[in-house]
Amino acid sequence: MREAAALPLIFITAWEGLVDRAAVHSGQKVLIHGGAGGVGHVAVQIARSLGAEVFATGSAASKTFIERLGAVAIDYRQMSVEDYVTVHTGGRGFDIVYDTVGGATLDASFNAVCRFGHVVSALGWGTHALAPLSFRAASYSGVFTLLPMLTGEGRAHHGDILREATRLIEAGKLAPRVDPRHFTLSSVGEAYRALESNDAVGKIVVDIHG
Repeated sequence: MREAAALPLIFITAWEGLVDRAAVHSGQKVLIHGGAGGVGHVAVQIARSLGAEVFATGSAASKTFIERLGAVAIDYRQMSVEDYVTVHTGGRGFDIVYDTVGGATLDASFNAVCRFGHVVSALGWGTHALAPLSFRAASYSGVFTLLPMLTGEGRAHHGDILREATRLIEAGKLAPRVDPRHFTLSSVGEAYRALESNDAVGKIVVDIHG
């Protein structure tokens, strides 16, 4: 149940970006920014389940986890965008880039995508220069997972997406990463502090008993 509780938001966000917006398919090279994060690690697993070759940025500390998911780990602190595009795509760029970080990482995504490729972001806020995207004739999509919950429009599709999650889990192709600590309503303050200090290893789950 802890895994089930951790999954819906991050799976829907990852699926809407990769499948609904970018139509990921076999044979593509997909770059996930923040591959060890909540949405990122699920996006890696979805893209791989659909036959894509997956690359994911992260810190040196997340390298082992990213590789365990089956992606090629890219240490964003050690390699520039130009360098990893050259090394992993021969300078062509990635077919799909999913930004789960926002800010400067979205700008980096515009420089990492290939011609006629697609950039998706779950955190596409702020002001960004679109010239690198336009010069590649590439496209951009934003993902706002809460929109159907707030407006009611598209809410039924969330059910369809979660049925896809069930299918992948039962096929052994998807597993959410859950922080091993157990928090309850009486210790929810500690759960928030774990999020604020950025020391969570996976999704934080609060157990509600009674």
